[in-house]
Amino acid sequence: MDIVTGSGLIVPESALPRDSSYRIPNTWAPSSASADEDLLPVLAALRDKSRDVDRKECLARAATENYVTNVVGDGLRPQAKIDHRYLGISEKEARDFERMAEKIFELHANSKDFDFRRVQSFPQMTATIMRSALIDGDCLVIRRYKPRKNAILGTAVQLIGSERIRNPMEGFADIDIREGVELDADGEPVAYHVESRDGLYSGSVKSIRVPRYDDNDSLLALLIHSARLPGQSRGEPYLAPVVDRFKQLERYTDAEIRASVLNAFYAAFITTETPSDIDQRKMTALPESMRPPAGGRSSQKFGPEGGLMMELLKGEKVDTSAPGRPNANFEPFVHSVVKMISIGLGLPPEVLTQHFQSSYSAARGAILEAWKAYKTRRSWLVAEFCQPVWEWLITEAVLRGLISAPGFEDPFKRRIYLSTEWIGSTMASIDPLKDAKADEVNITKNRTVSRRSVVERDGRDFEKLKREIENE
Repeated sequence: MDIVTGSGLIVPESALPRDSSYRIPNTWAPSSASADEDLLPVLAALRDKSRDVDRKECLARAATENYVTNVVGDGLRPQAKIDHRYLGISEKEARDFERMAEKIFELHANSKDFDFRRVQSFPQMTATIMRSALIDGDCLVIRRYKPRKNAILGTAVQLIGSERIRNPMEGFADIDIREGVELDADGEPVAYHVESRDGLYSGSVKSIRVPRYDDNDSLLALLIHSARLPGQSRGEPYLAPVVDRFKQLERYTDAEIRASVLNAFYAAFITTETPSDIDQRKMTALPESMRPPAGGRSSQKFGPEGGLMMELLKGEKVDTSAPGRPNANFEPFVHSVVKMISIGLGLPPEVLTQHFQSSYSAARGAILEAWKAYKTRRSWLVAEFCQPVWEWLITEAVLRGLISAPGFEDPFKRRIYLSTEWIGSTMASIDPLKDAKADEVNITKNRTVSRRSVVERDGRDFEKLKREIENE
């Protein structure tokens, strides 16, 4: 018998390995299409499911907020790092530029003027973008210019939700547009198509084309997403691999909790060998003072409640049941499912559930593994969003004369002027004394780290801390 593979190749059955582990069920026939062909047809469904479990399932909410809290925290802060040797300026001029650039960014980005809608500041928007990328898969960021009376700069940022990035209904038949992402002949994204609606739930719908670059070839729009495969135009929701398991776990836990609540009423069944009057049975559940007069009916509805006693009719008796709730296997079963989910999310189960019950070494190991994922996500977020925003704001500040930057028009020197590092919250120490002693040894004896690196590793500004110490 010949076997037809997913690519259409005909292979004799005798050529397959004899090991039974290689026997694939006939019902499993995945395709080998491109990344966009696999993802885009199901992207809307994955996004809707991810949003639903994030709203309703506590563990899914914990997973996304865990990443947002540890990757973004109270905000990511820039540290300008320019090498004056390549700019033809003195070291003092370089340090003055760094301090002025950081101060202008801090004053404008931490105000609501930074947001085109005047709703969020830069730290808040960073958390929103991180959350949107996790739940929806991506988020569109557009650079706008909106001068305001008391604002330092005119550059503002507008966020567009993933659900609004979609193909236009007409007018672009001969252009390669993939779920709102317009590509040129080389496959480079050149524009994004955004849906605009007059009203909240109704009104006419139109599509707006947002170019990726402006007329000066400066970046105008960013689609914040993580492309896992070559040629992937849109982002895949972070919860996609485990969204179905989240839903099943939600249904299971709800059923167990409902069963346990009902069992708390001490369920009993009334049995009889002769038919009984249903209306008369209902009345026996009520105290005499609440029973309606003879021939009347009560308009009240009654359900199970604690301490309820019922009178028996003639020929009836009571049989008790043993539903076995709470279920003794509930916790180990849920814990096993949570471990499967945590593997798909790239987080240790202890970190996902915020439950540490093992040794110090095991707890520290789990946190260290989680921070590998957090650091990777933070580097991605800095490259995708934070650094471009820094360049937008500092470029405007230089062009408006707020900062002196000789030779800024040279692309090489401009790249050096805009060089920066980003710091944020760090891993909480389980034993601060041990970590402090290790830093002391590394600084004084091993000479493997500097005081600046230790301070910045903890998410603090070294120069600011230095000035504070000098003023004490």
